[in-house]
Amino acid sequence: MSKFYRNTNQLFLIIPFSMSTFFIPHISSHSLAQELNNTGHQIEFVQYQVENRSSSPPYEGEERGVVITSPEAPPDLVQLPQTTETPVARTTATPRRILGNMRFRHEMADLLGERVGPDDSGDVYHAGGLASYYTGPKELFPAKGKFGQLYKFLPIIRWYDPAYYFNSEAFHPGSAVTGEFTNEQCITCHNLENPGIVAQWKQSKHGTPPEGKEIVGCDRCHGENHEKLVMPSYTLCGECHEKQLKGHREGGRGSHAHAYHLELIDQGCQMEKPAEETTACLACHAIAENRCDGCHTRHRFSAAEARKPTSCGVCHSGPEQYEYEMYMQSYHGMIYQGEGQTWDWTKPLNAKNYVVPTCAYCHMPDGEHNVTRMSTVYTYMGTSLVDRGAYRYKATRDAWINTCKGCHSPRFAKDHLEAMDEAVKLSFTKYREAMVIVTALYTDNLIDPMPSDLAPDSRGHNVFSLSPGKGEMRKYNVSNIERLTYEMLVDIIGGIYKAKSHNAYYSPIYGYWEWAQDRWLLQIKDEATKLKRFAEIEEKLGMKHTAYPFWKHGEYTDMLLGWKRKEWGK
Repeated sequence: MSKFYRNTNQLFLIIPFSMSTFFIPHISSHSLAQELNNTGHQIEFVQYQVENRSSSPPYEGEERGVVITSPEAPPDLVQLPQTTETPVARTTATPRRILGNMRFRHEMADLLGERVGPDDSGDVYHAGGLASYYTGPKELFPAKGKFGQLYKFLPIIRWYDPAYYFNSEAFHPGSAVTGEFTNEQCITCHNLENPGIVAQWKQSKHGTPPEGKEIVGCDRCHGENHEKLVMPSYTLCGECHEKQLKGHREGGRGSHAHAYHLELIDQGCQMEKPAEETTACLACHAIAENRCDGCHTRHRFSAAEARKPTSCGVCHSGPEQYEYEMYMQSYHGMIYQGEGQTWDWTKPLNAKNYVVPTCAYCHMPDGEHNVTRMSTVYTYMGTSLVDRGAYRYKATRDAWINTCKGCHSPRFAKDHLEAMDEAVKLSFTKYREAMVIVTALYTDNLIDPMPSDLAPDSRGHNVFSLSPGKGEMRKYNVSNIERLTYEMLVDIIGGIYKAKSHNAYYSPIYGYWEWAQDRWLLQIKDEATKLKRFAEIEEKLGMKHTAYPFWKHGEYTDMLLGWKRKEWGK
């Protein structure tokens, strides 16, 4: 049980742990509101060693890499080599600074009848975990690329970027099984350990090849040494599938070939947030670029499976994509959902074999693995304006019409594509109208909070997030009106383009698109009205509003990269 000891100035809470006891000062002379307003001077718990508790043992295999444990030099400050050629050794995530308002946790613990403790203890903290504090992951891998010294990955990255992580000695997960084995020996063991993958392999052309072809076994893809098993990347697959590898690697910006290194690693758009939050972004982008089983899932590696829209929908869905949803809302998608289960997906993708087109039918004709061959121009997921029907894109437009010609008249296809062009151009007028309003608010210092009142962006600056060419275009830790404007551009304008290009009838009108854009514009105008009226009232009353400190600091906000770069002077 926890015990409380009081004197006139301080309250100390003694919390027993399995290995040690430490004291947390509870300043009773401050109110909770005052404490929240003073978050810039919070208590730092650097010495708390998570690995010393029985519930959090050190990770296994740490001898394979360099482990940084010095409290004087937290892992966040470690300078990593600027290279993408040779992986650097792993580092642990503990100990790390635990920032936050501890008074709040103690008051909540008292209220709930709980004790304050770390969020990785295994204890259940009720009411949203208000009596707990953040500890972070036990282990992190150093990142890569030109921004690699600024952020880190959870170990899961090794499975999605195998050439750099999994297959290197520094990050290899190792194996409890030793020795070298033939394919037959692998099958014998894994029939007991992992019968599912053995069954899938036997269903594939690798396990049951056509007459005259050799079996492609476990040892061919993973190697014979069980302690140094290889995780295949596209280069290994390309040793046999040269045409497909060539197509994949020839893709331009916006293709699978650049989904990970260019769009995420070099662009650095994932580095602002903690590693725990960027896992899904990295996994989706990394598997698209680095591995072939993002579309041809292991261990069947079925071409028929990759031809189905559900395969593409794993990544191409959600607010900033919406390709899958828009296809499903079209007549093409409706017919696919009603009849697709009866089709023979082993047949080549053409109008003779399929009643309606699918994703791969249009974007990967004749098995073309360079998806940008059926693209016009890269527009950053539709957030840049371009008329795709302009004469300079005539060859691509003709190619699209030729694809549609399998089932439709060229005139029909031409008219639908022109309708897409006009709808997209019109959608940008609403964004420009919104930006006129928001930019004027920024110029007049009426946005609440202004950039200077926010936590710094990922570069350590306080720049207006919507400033063309300067801002971060971030959708978090910004004012409400900036977030609404971001959504109008990235989610809704992009969605209008996806809806029109896939001929989805419902969404452009009643769904999350044109009418939604109207609603977003109304919300922006309403927010602008409130900000201007508040400013007028405050001026008449002689008041001067100062943004509240919770915009700048908080348990989560203090973890963002901007604060680290500000601290480091970078």
